[in-house]
Amino acid sequence: MKKITLILSIIIIFASTCFAQGNISVKIIKQLEKECSNNDFLSCFFAGQLLQDTGLMTSAVTAYKKACDNKIYEACLNLGKIYKNDYNKTMQKEAVKLFNTACDESIASGCFELAYLYYKGDITRKSLSKARKLFDKACSMQNAPSCYNAGIIYQQGLKVKKNTKKAMEYFKKSCSLDFKKGCLAYKKLSKNFTDSL
Repeated sequence: MKKITLILSIIIIFASTCFAQGNISVKIIKQLEKECSNNDFLSCFFAGQLLQDTGLMTSAVTAYKKACDNKIYEACLNLGKIYKNDYNKTMQKEAVKLFNTACDESIASGCFELAYLYYKGDITRKSLSKARKLFDKACSMQNAPSCYNAGIIYQQGLKVKKNTKKAMEYFKKSCSLDFKKGCLAYKKLSKNFTDSL
């Protein structure tokens, strides 16, 4: 019951901050930090989100790290996103580990983030085959951008045999998940496909 009350209060706070022009109650953050210090790891995650939203990144990292270390895998994802944008190579490598942890625990966005790193090759060694597998995994968990990116890989034949039909399936799925780019790609590809028949 206590967790439900806490979550409801978080929702109310987020709703009220829209009207208060982003002023988040210090009292609520302090309460969440207190709960976090008492090993309520979900409170650590929520504290991390609020601290990040207010620009207190060092405190947000501390809260996310505690939540992540205690199996709140969404916190691992958020921490990875912070580290990914750090100029420190050690932090960027840590982001890869954090995304991998989130992905292994079925956090679709973790798989997407990891796939994108392999796709771009800026932080990790570029591997389109790993990216494709991870996009596919995230797509199977209803992550629309992953479905779209898997479609791009098959459409362009990036380290796989070019497969227009498979690309269309991925684009269609991303469209069904309300991803506009997927809808546009599906329409364009299906028109080209039927025109060539």
